[in-house]
Amino acid sequence: MKKSTKIILAAFVAVVALVFIFAKVKRISPLPWGHKMVNRSMLSTKAINGYDAVAYFTENKALLGKEAHSHHWKNADWYFFTAKNKKMFVENPEKYAPQYGGYCAFAISKGFTANSDPYAFEIIDKKLYLFDSESIKTDWKVNLKENLRKCETNWK
Repeated sequence: MKKSTKIILAAFVAVVALVFIFAKVKRISPLPWGHKMVNRSMLSTKAINGYDAVAYFTENKALLGKEAHSHHWKNADWYFFTAKNKKMFVENPEKYAPQYGGYCAFAISKGFTANSDPYAFEIIDKKLYLFDSESIKTDWKVNLKENLRKCETNWK
């Protein structure tokens, strides 16, 4: 094998490896390939990046949860800012858990999973949706009904 061919092959392998690493870190994968039911990183069991799912409803903002107020549900550890929020979640997790396991709703509408930014969220019809960014959320909301339909179809 020529030296130039070896260099090209090595560069190709390096690019593929970098893309794979980027996709894993950002939790990007096609839905048909399978995924965790709750958005959590490779190295942690924290659901939705450790943010309090209940606080989105009670405070209308993202609050980082505390380990002292954690609860294990759906193979993930959910963290809460207060003991009261933890109690509310434990009593009715389906009411407070974000849609699509906390993955970015825009990505779900396109048939992929992707990590979400805890600060890019929207509550629609008493349901929490998380997004990769505010601009992605804005784009997704332009065709809200159609994107909600796509999300429901893709998530099944």
